[in-house]
Amino acid sequence: MVLFEFNINDTAFNHNGKCVNLKKKNLNLLLSLIANKIIYNGVDRNGYTSISSTLLKSTYSRYNIYLDYLIRVGKIERDYYTEGKKCYGYRYSELFKNEIKIKAIIYISNNKKQKPEKKDTSHDSINIDPFILKRLRRDLNSCTINFDLRKNQLEKTCDEWDNFIDIGKWFRNNLSLHKWLKGYRTFSFASNRLYTNFTSLSSHIRINNIKLNDENLVEFDVRNSFPLMVAIYSLNENPSLINDYDFRQYCANVVSGTFYNTLTMKLNAIRNCNKKGNEDEYSTRLLSKLEVKQLFQIYLNGDSNRQPYLNGMRPLINEYMSMKYPCIHDIVLETKKVGKNCVYNALVRIETQFIFSVIKELYEKYDCLKILTCHDAIYVPLSFEERVELIWNEKMKEFVRDLPCDEGENALDLFDSSISIFEVDDITPSQYNSKVIKKDIFFFDEDEDDDF
Repeated sequence: MVLFEFNINDTAFNHNGKCVNLKKKNLNLLLSLIANKIIYNGVDRNGYTSISSTLLKSTYSRYNIYLDYLIRVGKIERDYYTEGKKCYGYRYSELFKNEIKIKAIIYISNNKKQKPEKKDTSHDSINIDPFILKRLRRDLNSCTINFDLRKNQLEKTCDEWDNFIDIGKWFRNNLSLHKWLKGYRTFSFASNRLYTNFTSLSSHIRINNIKLNDENLVEFDVRNSFPLMVAIYSLNENPSLINDYDFRQYCANVVSGTFYNTLTMKLNAIRNCNKKGNEDEYSTRLLSKLEVKQLFQIYLNGDSNRQPYLNGMRPLINEYMSMKYPCIHDIVLETKKVGKNCVYNALVRIETQFIFSVIKELYEKYDCLKILTCHDAIYVPLSFEERVELIWNEKMKEFVRDLPCDEGENALDLFDSSISIFEVDDITPSQYNSKVIKKDIFFFDEDEDDDF
């Protein structure tokens, strides 16, 4: 369990006609329990995380008085009891989310000696040069981490609808930076992807709180990553798709950056038809673009015999893909027959091969360049921005060279030097004033989060 010390003090509380003195250490204990459940177990669609009375009692025996106080003063909220519910759910109130500050973090380890890091061979098929991995590890260890709870608090960001503060993301970022500063190092491969302390952070934290050579970072990102990898993988599996009309349409949507916008619009059109006039039914509400991205991941990696289920909804993405892009759908189904994670592993292998080919060329060209990776993106110091941009664009041209991109009035010349495309993920007020911008050189108008 991670113990957080919040900006609260000892206080007195009238409980059942008696004045009870409440200790801040016990308040912190219960608030930390809720935070831990949010971090590791997540929340339901209303933001509640379930906590049993047994766990509450084992955390602090007189928890009832403290919970009563926290609820009455509006720091936390408890959901309602319904028949069949095993335990209550708890969440931080929006008022407390705005006010909350972390003064200290105590990361409790299991006191066991850390086992030597095992050699990971999951990336051997990609043939990554050991020198590149050694240099990447060195670059990671040279990072400057801007994280001091006594001076500044991390910025809080809202959910995808911009309605509520995503407090779980804020806690996870605080914990990840704290562990990194305390010497907990992560640098290992899993399923052909490199995972580090850097990859565990949200995009705005990577940009605002991490530096190389005391410089701000610039990100070069493969947009529409998984849809693009699907196109490349499908063409590798069946070269004759180059003349397939549906495949050409798919590639055009991906390269123009409209794939997720179009998919969102089409799936919502289907859901509108299924409402049957019941506008209040939650399960037939419209999908957000982030939910559609998650659904596409489920479609690629989930059980083909089951309809994808997300946030209380069952959108017909399997049916849509089979009708709109049957050539893509058939290859996805055939690949899934080989094994559960075969689609994911195949797509990630292509993605990682591309990213490391870029890193290899950059390292060979610039001895003093430092690079950080995050799956489908690389981050470099601001002073290398223009030099890296030239190589990145050339590598992207080479990467998509074989994809059919029909020309037309809506086609976008991705390599026209007159086109300048810049976007910022999770835009926050402080980022408008930052010298750092996110370089979205290749794909247009998607504003997507990481790893999609």
